[in-house]
Amino acid sequence: MVSAQQSPSLRRSTIDLLGAQVLRNLAPILLLLLLARFTDQETVGRFSLMLAIATPFFVFAQLGLRTVSLTLNPDVRFGSYARTQTAAVSIAIAVVAATTAIGNPGLLGGMLCLALLKTADVFSDFLSGPLQRRHRSRTILVASIVYAVAASAAAAITLTFSGDLVPTILVVAVASLLAMYLFLFLPASRVARSETSAPVRPALRIEIRRILAAGVPLGLTTAILSLISTFPQYIVTASHGADETARFAVILYVYALADLVTGTISQAWIPTAQYQLSHGEGNKTLVLAVRNAAKWTLVYIPIVVIGLIATAQLFPLIFKGDYTLSFAEAVPLGLAILALPLAHFTAIAVAIENYYAHSLILAIFSAGVAILGCIALIPSLGLTGAFIALFASVVTRALIAAGILLWFLRTPVKGGDS
Repeated sequence: MVSAQQSPSLRRSTIDLLGAQVLRNLAPILLLLLLARFTDQETVGRFSLMLAIATPFFVFAQLGLRTVSLTLNPDVRFGSYARTQTAAVSIAIAVVAATTAIGNPGLLGGMLCLALLKTADVFSDFLSGPLQRRHRSRTILVASIVYAVAASAAAAITLTFSGDLVPTILVVAVASLLAMYLFLFLPASRVARSETSAPVRPALRIEIRRILAAGVPLGLTTAILSLISTFPQYIVTASHGADETARFAVILYVYALADLVTGTISQAWIPTAQYQLSHGEGNKTLVLAVRNAAKWTLVYIPIVVIGLIATAQLFPLIFKGDYTLSFAEAVPLGLAILALPLAHFTAIAVAIENYYAHSLILAIFSAGVAILGCIALIPSLGLTGAFIALFASVVTRALIAAGILLWFLRTPVKGGDS
């Protein structure tokens, strides 16, 4: 393990990775905002439903490889990760295509274009892990700047001239794939080849088996957790129509932005946590996680208040249609955002301990709370009910992750699942 003195500072790494995450997620956010600005709410609702259909498959296809590549001990070859990721994405594309062809053939062209865009997202997320482990956070940031500029420009130009959803998704997907390959995949490959690791390596199939043993539970965990944001759209559409689904999708990006920021901060904390745990802080993973979560929750409070006020004031002015945010909706949404640091840091602590399979427990319970809450609350309360269910699910995730750590760290025998 690289010492704290040898590795880049946590602050610089966090800033680089946070900037990279925001920039990489700028393209889909901007695409949705452009659709909301230049098309009708029905088109936005259709795009949101397409995302809701495709997202769980590709979230599972990620296999949590960014987290696995940061925490798996001992590490494996980059080529093993890349082969595993390629196979997983190929299966996801095939499943999405088959599902759409059977259930809604009219959406097949658009869903295939969306699958290409999701492929770029999956690989960009995965490649950040090996680069971060090798202290190349600045490379990730530069690549994400190119990625965001290329994809955003492609979205703006195509939508402005064509006004059509499917060509816009296709052009954004091509731009994203090129940027990912040139500025993330090639640098990660070069860094991996330049390493002078031990000449004796396990067989490729053994490394892939270890990756799958860690990645499949994490992939299932993330896919199940994605239902927390996608499932409400099905209930909102059935209960209140596509226009309300469009409003929910646009407002939900406020939560999604906070979620990716918090996820990046907790990911950047991994090397520091590992160093602390190996230098006298053993069996204190939960304490370290809660301590960092409390610090970031305090930082979030004024940001969340100002952000929600700005959302309520600006969204109706920026977008066509009824993109409003009421006080009753803002309160549970804000509470859900404030609960994110505790949920993310405790979940990352579970991964640091290599308890990958046990992540499924927190995902199942968290998603279950969200699904039951949506079914019970959305028909009568609308988006307020959706955000109450979201808040309850985030809190559930944090509590169960803390419970897993308390249960397994009571004894000195540790070793994780892998």
